[in-house]
Amino acid sequence: MSKKLTALIIDDEEFARENLKMLLEDFCPEVEVAGVAGGAKEARQLVEDTNPDVVFLDIMMPGEDGFSFLESMSDRRFQVIFTTAFREHALRAIKESAIDYLEKPIDIEELQRAVAKASENVQLKKNN
Repeated sequence: MSKKLTALIIDDEEFARENLKMLLEDFCPEVEVAGVAGGAKEARQLVEDTNPDVVFLDIMMPGEDGFSFLESMSDRRFQVIFTTAFREHALRAIKESAIDYLEKPIDIEELQRAVAKASENVQLKKNN
């Protein structure tokens, strides 16, 4: 059996963080949430401390948005699944190599498909 995917949730809205964490715990048993962050500064430290497989990243956050956060990560080893209420950023998300783009409110089946893709990518990386 493969190990669980370690995940971080980065979102400025506490309800959104807690909701996504609950959805992952209830419907994606292959994911272990290693931490949550309310902003980019806190997230950078969490990434350094936990070395996650996947980051669930909100785009619109005060101070520093999700794209700026990604640009600040020079050695990005994690996969990104954007979680946002804004449809208009999807093209840029693809250009940032996001493996998925989930619109809030998050659909459980879409979340499970995104997690399956992330899991597959992690396994492929480890096998190469």
